[in-house]
Amino acid sequence: MKSWRSWLPPAALLWLPLLMLVGGSAVLATGIAMAADVHRSAGLFWGQVVEVGDPRDRSAAVEYTGPDGRTKRQTFELDRRRVPVGKRVQIRVWPDEGRAEFDAGDKYVTPIVYGGVVSLLGAAGTVVVFVRHNRIRRRR
Repeated sequence: MKSWRSWLPPAALLWLPLLMLVGGSAVLATGIAMAADVHRSAGLFWGQVVEVGDPRDRSAAVEYTGPDGRTKRQTFELDRRRVPVGKRVQIRVWPDEGRAEFDAGDKYVTPIVYGGVVSLLGAAGTVVVFVRHNRIRRRR
């Protein structure tokens, strides 16, 4: 078995931490943008499932009272779950855009956490590579 030094170019070790820093920052920025989009002028409202479609098409009709105080009935596509008739669900409504969807929970936490961890590892690796490459020594 070959060692990693034989097939990995030496310049790759210099650029890998910097690529981790940039990639992790991009994932972190994406997670923050997702969180900002979800919470920008959106409101949570309770609704009740009144009709469930065919199990293959995964849709449910929900009645909810919107921010204007009027009761609306809208059909939503379900992601993976099956919702029984009569169940209360949360609906996220964007009144400015005229759209609504099932509240999927905090689906943006994962990219924020992973992006932050990869960014920190990339930043630490960049500092270590810079210090070693420029032969900076600590005073004792």
